[in-house]
Amino acid sequence: MVAKKTLCLTYQSFKAREASTFCFSAYLLKEYRNRWFVLGVPHKNRGHLLNLALDRIQSIEEHDEKYRENRIINLTTYYNDVIGVTKSPGQRDCEVVFWIDNANAPYVITKPLHHTQKLLGEEIDGKVFSIKVILNFELERELLGFGSKMKVLRPRILVKQLKAQLRKMLENYDAVTFTTQLKEEQENNEQ
Repeated sequence: MVAKKTLCLTYQSFKAREASTFCFSAYLLKEYRNRWFVLGVPHKNRGHLLNLALDRIQSIEEHDEKYRENRIINLTTYYNDVIGVTKSPGQRDCEVVFWIDNANAPYVITKPLHHTQKLLGEEIDGKVFSIKVILNFELERELLGFGSKMKVLRPRILVKQLKAQLRKMLENYDAVTFTTQLKEEQENNEQ
């Protein structure tokens, strides 16, 4: 940040019941999927690095409290190992290996999921790639977006998390089908 001014923010995350107000030293602005975020530290309780969505800030004003310089991270490389914006200092990247079918492989080749992407091999029905990234919500969302066209092969923890997400998704569809069937039965009984 150029001005290095302490800000007083009123912020409410999607998960919070109420907004909170605190002093904040901002370090970096980051855009992801047409949404802007500010990375910095809150001043209370030896604040840990926070990533705040700008559209969740309800009010903002300058504050007289001394600006806290960044002594935590290298701002030029902090997001190099991540898809999205969700990351904690000290979190380590890992190799994510995935298979994608032949019909979708050209899209992944011409628009890599991450700058670390490598082609590991070719199979009859698709190609195997790797990326070296932090495991986070945005990565899961990106991978799940390919649906049945992609299969994550490792790490096991990510495979397990994706399977849980897919099970939940199927349950949601089963619930919708069940709800739709109940409505249809009620309508038929009323006739």
